[in-house]
Amino acid sequence: MIRPLTIAHTSDVHLQNGKEGEEVRDAFSQVIDAVLETNAELFLIAGDLFDHNRIDRNVIDFVYEQLARVACPTVVIVGNHDCWEERAVFKRIDFRKAGPHITLLNEVDGMVVEFPELHATVWGRCMLDHDRSNKPMAGCPPRTGNLWHIGMAHGLYTDDPDTERSSLITPSEIESSGFDYLALGHVHAHRQMRHGKTLACYPGVPAAYYGTDAKGCMTLVELNPGKGARAVMHTLGLRNRRAR
Repeated sequence: MIRPLTIAHTSDVHLQNGKEGEEVRDAFSQVIDAVLETNAELFLIAGDLFDHNRIDRNVIDFVYEQLARVACPTVVIVGNHDCWEERAVFKRIDFRKAGPHITLLNEVDGMVVEFPELHATVWGRCMLDHDRSNKPMAGCPPRTGNLWHIGMAHGLYTDDPDTERSSLITPSEIESSGFDYLALGHVHAHRQMRHGKTLACYPGVPAAYYGTDAKGCMTLVELNPGKGARAVMHTLGLRNRRAR
């Protein structure tokens, strides 16, 4: 029988180089603290872990160090800032240095990873370009047996499919996906949308000055049999705040 599942969800961390990136790195360390303190069983990073693809080696080493602190399965997708281009930072990363619990969904046509111990699957696509042609929800797979059906997508939620914006995610796509939970990235504020049986959520950003929320935040999700998904914003500490 399917079991309950607790998920920690973040996106748009925007790690960067040098002194300017110190507060952002501190914010990410707070995310990791929260994953540990809340005993999350699955950790999702829904794009833009990095602010750009010109990331220095010391920042990559910092990511290894932080993710090595996490014991639960961790799934990562790229975003528009760190997309899968020729010189992508993710092509220089070997997550095995942080541990075998990390999976990068790096297939352009989409990729599913199954976690039998969690009674769950996670699907996501790899972003090549952030443009009008990019369809973050294209090719969503059907549910696998009696497992939690979880998706990840980095793009803009809109009910106007004719807009000229890039990487669109529409209500109809969310509803037809059948996901129990859809972990979104790209919008820098906590926001939840439910279409059909699917709860989709932007988690907010860890570094408050990147977003519209007064404090840095992430999202915690509970999946319970017979009740579906419930998501709550989890506020991080104040030490990552910068005067605007």
